[in-house]
Amino acid sequence: MKVVGLGLQLMRHHRGLGTCAGGGGAGGSCCQPHIQEIPLCPKKPFWTTKRTLCFSLLTFGAGIYTGIYISQNYEVPRVDDPQKLVERLNQKLRELVDDNKKKSPAEQLVSDIKKEAKKILDD
Repeated sequence: MKVVGLGLQLMRHHRGLGTCAGGGGAGGSCCQPHIQEIPLCPKKPFWTTKRTLCFSLLTFGAGIYTGIYISQNYEVPRVDDPQKLVERLNQKLRELVDDNKKKSPAEQLVSDIKKEAKKILDD
């Protein structure tokens, strides 16, 4: 019904029947009664639950497919166990804390040499 009402309003407005052709008269009255405009339907939000779910599943599926493709076609090293990663993180944190402590120039030189030696041995 709303579509029909909007169509009629547009047709009358286009033909000029929606406004008074005689200029409105002295009392501000119009030659035709004023047509009440039908309000438009309220806009729905774009991100509804269904759209969010579909978008999430599509993104997840694309990520899975990309991961499988890369692992099959490229040499990707395996990820370490979580325990090893935590140990490595703790070691890096200890190094950062030790670096922030004030050292004498001799101690600084010794620690720099140790770091460089460790990097060379790790590579």
